[in-house]
Amino acid sequence: MAQQILIVVSNWLHAVATVLLIGHYVLLGLIYLPALNRRLGVAVTRTVVEEVFARIRPWVFGSLAIFGVTGIYLMLVSPHYLGVGKFVNSWSILMLIKHVLVLVMIGLGSYINVIIRGWAQPSATEATHAAGLSRLQGVVNAMMVSGIVILLLTAAAQAE
Repeated sequence: MAQQILIVVSNWLHAVATVLLIGHYVLLGLIYLPALNRRLGVAVTRTVVEEVFARIRPWVFGSLAIFGVTGIYLMLVSPHYLGVGKFVNSWSILMLIKHVLVLVMIGLGSYINVIIRGWAQPSATEATHAAGLSRLQGVVNAMMVSGIVILLLTAAAQAE
């Protein structure tokens, strides 16, 4: 009974972290960045984006920590898990692809920080900021697509 409760809580926390992280990038990519840039222009959008990312950063890192703890636990208690490096069933292959995409998302998140830090450089111009916003939109879109594919892979693995 205690293990069932722990599995339920772990699944719930994993889902909450997923909603927070992937939802942030979906809304940012589809709604907030395009609307801000269209209505406010480059300079104000850049300032708003910097503030948004400063505020979301602890939530993103918290989500990553929750993913790590709950994901490892859920993997270890899964009857589909056969051990490290044993990719002999469809579940383990789906999980491998999912975790590679998670690493891609972590890399893209680091690149977002590089873009935002670039705006603070004394040599940054309006053209640099506009180019940065364009790159940011592309990276956020890649994050959004990766997150949606991760959700699809998770659903497919749960159907096993």
